[in-house]
Amino acid sequence: MNYPDTTEDVDMILRHVARQFPDQFAQALLPPGTVVSAATWLDTQVTARQRRLDRALDVMADGKRRREHTEWQMEMAGDVPFRIFEYHTRLASVLAAETPPSARVPPIRSSLVLLSGRDRPWPPEGEYRTSPEDAPFSGVTFRIDAVYQQTVAELFARGSPLWLIFTPLAVDANAEAMGRVVAALRAEVPSKRERNELVAALLVMADTDKRRRGLRQVIVPLLNEEKVMESWVYKQGEESGIEKGRAEGHLEAARNAVVLFYEARFGAMPVELRARVEATTSAALATRWCEMVARGTKEEVDAALAER
Repeated sequence: MNYPDTTEDVDMILRHVARQFPDQFAQALLPPGTVVSAATWLDTQVTARQRRLDRALDVMADGKRRREHTEWQMEMAGDVPFRIFEYHTRLASVLAAETPPSARVPPIRSSLVLLSGRDRPWPPEGEYRTSPEDAPFSGVTFRIDAVYQQTVAELFARGSPLWLIFTPLAVDANAEAMGRVVAALRAEVPSKRERNELVAALLVMADTDKRRRGLRQVIVPLLNEEKVMESWVYKQGEESGIEKGRAEGHLEAARNAVVLFYEARFGAMPVELRARVEATTSAALATRWCEMVARGTKEEVDAALAER
């Protein structure tokens, strides 16, 4: 199963998964140590007026109510700051209209989660300014969370299994790290249905990795307990036809996965075995090798790779 790297498809998948885990989603967005006592997605009257307003969480954090609005983006585009401004102000207007005059409208914070883009670090905040440059700031600021510029350890530190789905995008993602991620999801998400959704989303992120490290081929052999094909994410991709295409690059990804997983388990791969892996023209054979590397002993793996 393959997925496109368009923001529209990824946004659809991430929104679905995030809605299954509102508490974990809120915890990952807020500063470490914040106590989240309640988190629900905005619905009813708010979304009846404007469907897109279901992108915001109603959160009780450290005893105070707030709204957390989040946008997912494959890469930063020129119109993104304005779109965040537009959503933020529309949400504020709707909430103000539905809040009793005697009550305070809860504050809103907007966040942009970037999945790929430039190498240069992003600032912690972006903005859309409506006031002149020589006047005090007026407009909307938003938090920038460039998950692809973070390390696996930093994503683990969020304390949310949900945020582990972004680890294939981390700067230091590798076969060993993906093994730890799958183990952590099993330990922290006892529900098989919920875990299947997270693992399917993990595969989506591996497929959208712009660094093309072949991590999907590393993850799949680890999923002996998960039924990814039963997840909504998988079925949605199948129904949309997004598992088709992208055949080009599969062979390279499979070759890379064999080497990555081999070296994660056994150390440096011998030159002659690496040459054998790089010479194969069969993605199916490379995938079988990857499965062997995941489960076999070093002697068994070396023999399988050397066999002509």
